[in-house]
Amino acid sequence: MNVTPATVLAGLALFVSLGGVSYGVATGSINSREIQNGTVQSRDVRDGALKGRDIANGTLRGRDVEDGVLSGADVRDGSLAGADLATNALGDREIDESQLDINRLGGISVTRYVKNVTRVETRTANDPTTPKAAAPAKCPKGKRLLGGGARVVAPAPVPVALSVNGPDGVAWTAVAYATAPTGNWQLVNTAICG
Repeated sequence: MNVTPATVLAGLALFVSLGGVSYGVATGSINSREIQNGTVQSRDVRDGALKGRDIANGTLRGRDVEDGVLSGADVRDGSLAGADLATNALGDREIDESQLDINRLGGISVTRYVKNVTRVETRTANDPTTPKAAAPAKCPKGKRLLGGGARVVAPAPVPVALSVNGPDGVAWTAVAYATAPTGNWQLVNTAICG
């Protein structure tokens, strides 16, 4: 066998390159520079090993997050908009009614957008009767219906569901019923007119 300097050099290069990879694997010194983009999959990552700081902002979509794994504590205040929520995804437990002000839009008084806004309210009796239909909250003559809403007033939370809550011509209508035996409650129907 004829050994040339090129053969020796090739053998030395092979030894160094294989030795370097073996050493890198043994010492754990392989990092993201040595991994080709798109080759690491979910099964390659240990559960709980990735943190929020490891994921670039804006890279996760709804399909990337398993249903039910996020809670309110995982979401930064003010970071969600209406487009981020499924239709009818919020119920009365998710909305703090005391924080609602139907006379303000985006924190600014509606009078900045619409002049001479009028609020019309109708109420049912305050008793345990079910179902309850509040009288239509009608806009005064010359005003148009801009919006409205309904709420339940009770000394403690009561199992009541709204079956009707919406516009009907120039009035706002509301109907509610108790889903279980309850104490006294009142249905308040509101129309916003301008």
